[in-house]
Amino acid sequence: MNFPERLRYLRKSANISQQTLGDAMNVTKVSISGYETGNRKPDTDTLQKLADYFDVSTDYLLGRSETKETRATYHTTEKEITIEEAVLLSQLQKYPTMYDHLINDPEKTVLQLYRLWSFLEEEKQHKNL
Repeated sequence: MNFPERLRYLRKSANISQQTLGDAMNVTKVSISGYETGNRKPDTDTLQKLADYFDVSTDYLLGRSETKETRATYHTTEKEITIEEAVLLSQLQKYPTMYDHLINDPEKTVLQLYRLWSFLEEEKQHKNL
């Protein structure tokens, strides 16, 4: 498979529209359509975002490899992280803004996310009463 075919395959496998993917990549639906038809080529930043979004390597996305794996094991300065933590990081990378905030200020961002989650849980319980 070449890049246009691979991108279309990944998008359809994920059951998302061109509009949804375009929104996630900060490009138009027309750009995604152009990538899938081969009439346009993404810049390197968008290519990397696409690979991160679908959790595949750029070589896989470009059709240069059949191996989907993207990342080596994540490491911290103290120890390797668990598989669950690596999966969570991989999923978070689909949301670049949130991921950047977590990387740059993890304590503050996690606290904000926890407050949001707590609020949503309280709202859900109030609706069940």
